[in-house]
Amino acid sequence: MSTETKNARRSGFTRRRFLTNSAAVSLGLAAPAVWTTRSWAEETLVYIGYGGSTQDVINKVFIESFTKETGIKIISSPGADLAKLRAQVQTGNIEWDLLNLIGPQASAAGTDGLLEEIDYSVVHRHGPVERGQSKFFNTYYFSRGGIGFNPEKFPAGKHPTGWAEFWDVERFPGRRGLRARPEDNLEMALIADGVPAREVYPIDVDRAFASLDKIKQSVAHWITETPQTVSLLQNNEVDFVFTYSSRIEAARKQGSSVDFVYGPNFLTPGTHVIPKGTKKRDAAMQLMGHFLRPDLQAEFCNQTGSTPINPEAIPLMTEEVRANQPKFDDPEVMFVDVDWWAKNYAEINRRFLEWRLT
Repeated sequence: MSTETKNARRSGFTRRRFLTNSAAVSLGLAAPAVWTTRSWAEETLVYIGYGGSTQDVINKVFIESFTKETGIKIISSPGADLAKLRAQVQTGNIEWDLLNLIGPQASAAGTDGLLEEIDYSVVHRHGPVERGQSKFFNTYYFSRGGIGFNPEKFPAGKHPTGWAEFWDVERFPGRRGLRARPEDNLEMALIADGVPAREVYPIDVDRAFASLDKIKQSVAHWITETPQTVSLLQNNEVDFVFTYSSRIEAARKQGSSVDFVYGPNFLTPGTHVIPKGTKKRDAAMQLMGHFLRPDLQAEFCNQTGSTPINPEAIPLMTEEVRANQPKFDDPEVMFVDVDWWAKNYAEINRRFLEWRLT
């Protein structure tokens, strides 16, 4: 019995169990493309994202086309989580092959030795490297974080249009929704306290927590799952929420009364990483590179309103989506500093968790 067969048998139970428990999406085989002498059609990769409408688009645009072109099956499921990644790598029980993480968490994971190094002879670089690509993670788009609200309930003049107004619970009373993690929260707390967006880093941590103290009692939900940033609005469980343009645009297309404040937004790298120790490193690298194709990036951004990393995708996007893209020189647009978070994430995350519980 070959080593590859033994490995497959040893890992078969966990992968089958993973597929069953997570209601994963298994896509069918097509005629494989020949990259090497290896039979790529024998591969099955586990891809983990953040779920919801964005992952639906990812499956349709990237995952299905990859399987059709290569013959490699993909098990695509939500559940991206840094703690779970760490546990898998530390125990050697690797169930994930390619993982979608936001930039700060990806950078922290690379610093902590949880990730495979990227082979950039396979995964080609695009865009400004200092804003999202490193030897451990590769950006495929920028997510756009900002304020979500219900325009029927809060028409113009009745909802916050910036972070200082989001913090102003007297002028704009209502239930807030924030992510249950420190990144983004500390940045918006400083901007609400008067720090210009382009001067947020290095973060004054004490000042940020002092600002967070002012809004803590108005936070009705600390959100752990990304799709909840929109579903809580739809279900009238929050009035104003930190969410993402892609989530809002998808919900609007489905007829929901939700809207997004474009302008004072956070641009965060949406990255892909490969867990250290995966047996499917080579195929995972091919899938990572597939996400950078300009035609696919354009289609993804047309459906989500996101910002592509590959500049060759921009001319292929619709006029409407291009017109709504962020201006990188806009002083109100902030690029999340993933390197700062990599150096400080563990300590600040512990402090943030303690702060939430007190």
